[in-house]
Amino acid sequence: MIMALNTQIPQAEWSDFFVAFSNGNRGREVTLEVFSAEVGSEGQARQGKLLALDYDSPDKGNRLMLTTGEDDVEYTHTVTAPTEVMRAQDEDGEIEALEIVDQQGEKTVIALK
Repeated sequence: MIMALNTQIPQAEWSDFFVAFSNGNRGREVTLEVFSAEVGSEGQARQGKLLALDYDSPDKGNRLMLTTGEDDVEYTHTVTAPTEVMRAQDEDGEIEALEIVDQQGEKTVIALK
């Protein structure tokens, strides 16, 4: 059961959070969906196995990159200028989903299986 996306991760913690998240969830099946204010869902959801979720701070490019694949990168999605990261956790504290909002208001939702 997914709880509400009500836990915001402070930007000062993003680098450490995404390193720990990637290490703890590598190989887990993920579904990626992108939503914009103007058109809603940007298309079909993409699925794959998580390789990494890498954050480059504003002084290094200000972007968040999700890569999926088994041994090699099969797909990369980049969120430019993220402004907010929220997480949803189950009753045991395991992260079930992340929602990333960029400066344009576009939302990227990463659901873990």
